[in-house]
Amino acid sequence: MTHSALVPYDGSQRSQSALRYAADVFGDETITALHTLDPFATTPDSEEQARERYERAEDVLETVRAVADGRSTTISSEFVYGHAIHTILRYADLYTFDRIVIDGSHRAGTATDSFGNVPEAIVRRARAPVTVLRSMSDNGRIASPDTVLVPFDGSSLSCNALKHAIDMFPDAAVHALYVRYPFVDDLDHLGVRSDDFSDFEEWFDAVRTWHERADRDADRVLGIADSIAGDTDVEVRSVTETGVPSPVILEYADRIEADHILIGSHSHDGGTRILLGSVAEQIVRRSPAPVTVVM
Repeated sequence: MTHSALVPYDGSQRSQSALRYAADVFGDETITALHTLDPFATTPDSEEQARERYERAEDVLETVRAVADGRSTTISSEFVYGHAIHTILRYADLYTFDRIVIDGSHRAGTATDSFGNVPEAIVRRARAPVTVLRSMSDNGRIASPDTVLVPFDGSSLSCNALKHAIDMFPDAAVHALYVRYPFVDDLDHLGVRSDDFSDFEEWFDAVRTWHERADRDADRVLGIADSIAGDTDVEVRSVTETGVPSPVILEYADRIEADHILIGSHSHDGGTRILLGSVAEQIVRRSPAPVTVVM
């Protein structure tokens, strides 16, 4: 089965590195580089303005051909006039791409996109898994990851991320990391209010009850990870750490020198899923390693 990857492309060195990453790491997939031209504020007054923008976009696509030279991977390219965020998301849905690979500093065809940070918007709203790259400047061949980290809490989102890691990087050592931290799915439950109790002892009892609902059994959670690994040949190492998820995940990734992080996100309801989405955004912003966000 042929898979496909979409690379939003602005022609910068970092964007070229993102395209090389997609071509080298996902070399058995069809790669499309999509350059977007942020629209004029109003209808252009002259054909000359539009022609200048058009020719500049053609120059950007010439750099795609330079990246493709010497690689057997098929890389096609196109530019589209329109708002970057909407265009990328619509294009990805229209042609049912299996993944999106984007540089973390991606810009549209003008100085800045008028509707906000493009990579973060794509992470929040794309239907396909999104890989965000940071500090990519290598002009040579890029090897597939040796060490992959999957933050794992037993939810369907983290299960999807672990399955995706096994499928994407079958030759890598995959670490399934469970960070002990309380999560509550009940959005209608406010928490432990001081006004509901007459003294500290009553309040503390309620806190303990809250933790009985929120704390999870680490062995049970990681047992789910082990069952996903199943009979595959992929090496999955189950690990437990304790603390606030984002810094713990980043510290662990640094400790094992993770080449790639895959994390579950995307949902519109459920307290755990809201927190997972927040953690995913922080990991995308702060991780020096590539991060794939899986819905």
